[in-house]
Amino acid sequence: MKILQDMHIHSHHSCDSACSTLPDIRKDREELGIAHFGVTDHLHTQYNMPDIVSSRRDFLCFNFPENYHFGIEITCMAAWECERIASGDFVARGDVPIYGFRDDERPFDGRMCLDITLEDMRANGIEYVVGGIHWPQGFPSSRSEAIDNYFQQEMFLAEHPLVDIVAHTWYSLEMASGDWYRNRDKEHIDWGVHLEIPEEIKTRLGETICKNGKLAELNIATLTSYSEEVAVSHMKMYALWKEMGVKFTIGSDQHSAHPNKEQFVKMENLLDRFGFTREDFALPAFRK
Repeated sequence: MKILQDMHIHSHHSCDSACSTLPDIRKDREELGIAHFGVTDHLHTQYNMPDIVSSRRDFLCFNFPENYHFGIEITCMAAWECERIASGDFVARGDVPIYGFRDDERPFDGRMCLDITLEDMRANGIEYVVGGIHWPQGFPSSRSEAIDNYFQQEMFLAEHPLVDIVAHTWYSLEMASGDWYRNRDKEHIDWGVHLEIPEEIKTRLGETICKNGKLAELNIATLTSYSEEVAVSHMKMYALWKEMGVKFTIGSDQHSAHPNKEQFVKMENLLDRFGFTREDFALPAFRK
């Protein structure tokens, strides 16, 4: 199946290592024959909002076509992180909380947050929101705790009124389960955890995404970089969801200067292998 959309792309305005320019994003998608696409730079907390403002101003400098959309990728955060940033409780310590406070080991109290309001979205012309998980809340001490932690975050995103697309489900679960966030080395990555996610949890998440009218993302960067075993386990879950009525988007999650064309070909092969057709895909209801 030819990929005709890419709703998850990062520009050089994003707070991480992304480096593509907005005009190059358009040029590259037109060369790939992509009909609809959008820039979605990272917003973890309000600390990153200047990046989104900068991205939007840059976006408005060009006469981009209507099929080029302006969105964001927002991270599920612990509420205490957003509250600490809102209070300014980091300036005196010299902290630079680009990614929140990843080294603070306080116990997670169960409160989650997306640090954006509808007013923020309107002020910055944000047409759609991709909601994703990028790390655990707290430090899970076992596979089962990591799975439950991520499941609760996934459900939060699937039920949040501002989220349009639930991104790369279970992304970074292997690092949460392997305690990578403390050790930061390859020895603390637990790929096997992806094969231990209970079917009941996968089903409940799919049902919630469908019930709340969200779109589920097939993320090119993750699905084409996983091992065969892990990729198949995720594609089987997505195939189950499509039988349940879930609709999907496709996102390259590009951070490089230009897209990896080989990844697009691999993703198209996966779509064919698991029986996906154009009818299984949709676009978010863009806000104007």
